[in-house]
Amino acid sequence: MAQEQSVVASIREDGWAKVVTERKEASGDCAASHCCASFGSGSEMVTKALNRAGAGVGDLVSITLSSGTVVKGAAIIYLIPVAGLMSGAVMGVGLSQRLAISETGAVALLSLAGLFLGFAITAFISRRMSARSRLNPVITRTIKPALKAPESSMAIDPVCKMALNPAEAPASFIYRGKSYYFCHPNCRKSFMEDPENYL
Repeated sequence: MAQEQSVVASIREDGWAKVVTERKEASGDCAASHCCASFGSGSEMVTKALNRAGAGVGDLVSITLSSGTVVKGAAIIYLIPVAGLMSGAVMGVGLSQRLAISETGAVALLSLAGLFLGFAITAFISRRMSARSRLNPVITRTIKPALKAPESSMAIDPVCKMALNPAEAPASFIYRGKSYYFCHPNCRKSFMEDPENYL
């Protein structure tokens, strides 16, 4: 099983949570990369995870992705397009005379068609498995609960809706005489580009 430590950024009533994980070099190979979004070129990654541990905002949690899911995800992402490419090449050799083009041209054309078909099948399977929560990480336990600040001192990041303590917020911005606080400078940047969109 693959395990990571993350911080819960926000929770939803349907049992899902957004968690922030420190980005690693190999994260692009993650089987759950379809449900991740990075903070620009930063070192953090936001992931959608099933909140089975009942974690709260700000909690340090352990998220788990089963080994079977990692293998299945890798097979979907890599093997299906490669199989499409190879099938197209084999068909190109056999159909070159029927298509009245050179064997090289037929192989190239059908290989590309097979590759694109493989990507389409991968996207379809990935969406279905994601909708059934088969490729998503799961919050398995709370490692350290968040330090609760008094409700009156809490602020909500207008971009990602994360609750945070204004005294500890990494970024802030004053708009029309009101202070807004952000969990990350990139949230502040997004807000500054179009404040009315987030208010």
